[in-house]
Amino acid sequence: MTDETSETDDDWTRMTRRGVLALAGASAIAGCSSIDSVGGGSEATIDVYNLPDIQRDEERHVPVPPSVPVDIATSHFDAARERVRSLLATLPTPLGSDEIPNGHVRKHLTDAAGDASDGLDDARTARTGLIALRSLRRARKNARYAAAGWSVAESGRTAAPLREEHSQTVSEARKTRQEHEYVGTDPVRAALVHARVEAGLERASETDVVSRAESELLSVAEWGETAESAQAYLSDAHHMQAQFSDSLPSDAGTVRPTLADAAETLLADVRDRQADLPPETAADDRSPGQMVVDELRWRAESGISRLMDGVGPASAVVDANGRLARFRALERIQNRREAEELARPSDGTAVRDIRQTAYDALTAALESSSHPDFVRTVLVDAGHKVMTADRGLIHYEGEITASTLDRSVADYWHATALARSAAAATEQTVQALKSD
Repeated sequence: MTDETSETDDDWTRMTRRGVLALAGASAIAGCSSIDSVGGGSEATIDVYNLPDIQRDEERHVPVPPSVPVDIATSHFDAARERVRSLLATLPTPLGSDEIPNGHVRKHLTDAAGDASDGLDDARTARTGLIALRSLRRARKNARYAAAGWSVAESGRTAAPLREEHSQTVSEARKTRQEHEYVGTDPVRAALVHARVEAGLERASETDVVSRAESELLSVAEWGETAESAQAYLSDAHHMQAQFSDSLPSDAGTVRPTLADAAETLLADVRDRQADLPPETAADDRSPGQMVVDELRWRAESGISRLMDGVGPASAVVDANGRLARFRALERIQNRREAEELARPSDGTAVRDIRQTAYDALTAALESSSHPDFVRTVLVDAGHKVMTADRGLIHYEGEITASTLDRSVADYWHATALARSAAAATEQTVQALKSD
């Protein structure tokens, strides 16, 4: 399940790709474009002007935002915002050299405080409640980092109480995981909500803390961030579970056996599909079509043996659904290759068409599905492939060789195949969940 994405709708002035290039100046781009534009032999070249006109990276958002089918209470958002504000309020404004003489350390703290403020803004304009939660979690982490770091300079605070705070949160999260009740009436909705709760409790339980600190002050700052992150994940998991339980009738029973059985059924099919794949061959072909085949196969097969030992049965169901979609997408791509439908595009119009097809596939899959919340879990990942492809188109100018765009073209094809496979995989998953 895709985690830690942050998208916002905004009214910022949009700048086209060519506008960015004009402002940046030809000299800023010439380094990479001159290398990429050197073609050999008779390979086709593409005029960048004819490529899709794409906004700057920082002003874009993922085409299909992640969500969870449970209402997040306004009071929960308000409490998170107040937590961020209260942490930032402990910092002197501005934080200058008199307070933190070391400029490098001071920049770490001021950047974190700025990122926390940005997180509050992102949460206000978030397209879904889940994205708002994620923005606020990041805001809390950054605010605590800055506040904990400043507390070292202000009062000589050490990392010990923060490590203890983190340890207590981890213990509570692990206890909550053990006692987690998989209540529900509709196993489809229950799988999606419980998967998010499982993921949150898993993140709150993490103890593998790797310090990147360059000083004692920054080490304490990092422990503040770690402690706050665990508490934020735990708080959000508790809230989603409570909100979901409150939305159910009082006599709602457990769906854990249903989730576990469905996970077993789906994973059996995943393993069968893996076993039916032909052996991988070492090919010199690095065409965009081969790129898609290699990546889809890797993503479908990666970690299959560990799925049932994961964070819980709901996550296993959602993960299996995504893998089935990828196996189906891989089959689609292989069929298209055999039909010679994946030739490298040789002009800007073809690239435009490939990109538009990917966006259309995302929209069609979401609008036509009878279970859009479940389909969305696959489409979020497909949407990220589209965004990655878009980013790859904004760095060039002038004439470039057609192969320069192979990575972006492969990502568009990947997204299209995955989006067109999402509905069938979801129907199979829903059938497994409702087989009783």
